Amino acid sequence: MTPPYRVRQTAEPGVLVRTLPEDLIPELDRVVAWWTTVKREREWIVPREFKAFACMGTVELDLTYARMAAGISDMELNCFMANIEVTVPADISVECDGDGMLGNFDVKRTGNADSPPDGPVLRISGTAYVGSITIKIVDPNAPGWADRLKARWESLKVRATV
Repeated sequence: MTPPYRVRQTAEPGVLVRTLPEDLIPELDRVVAWWTTVKREREWIVPREFKAFACMGTVELDLTYARMAAGISDMELNCFMANIEVTVPADISVECDGDGMLGNFDVKRTGNADSPPDGPVLRISGTAYVGSITIKIVDPNAPGWADRLKARWESLKVRATV
């Protein structure tokens, strides 16, 4: 018997089904990292409301294989002399409203990070007090560092022969 939160494979192999039915999505979840590291990665369920706080620690959230509800999910991230890093795949729309007070709240996009209009939306807010909150929106089909290095090397070789 498979757990109820697992999503069955679609007709297309390799296609990730991101959204789950509403009754399987928890309403609230919290994470606190106090002088430690807390990670959420691989397959996990993002609740409708997620709160994270880090004090002199690290929170790492990887949504690459996460399941979530259709519609809007909220994330409130706060840190004090700490680091919070969120990795979001390109098929999730991200809306950010954060502040850095003697710290930074950054959104970094890698590759073509266009999300589908009917995909889930992640609304991120929070404050970094003397710390760092980084949201990385990553396209899994974007070239990696080795591919970018090889392309750069090839362009330099072509320029040198001209």
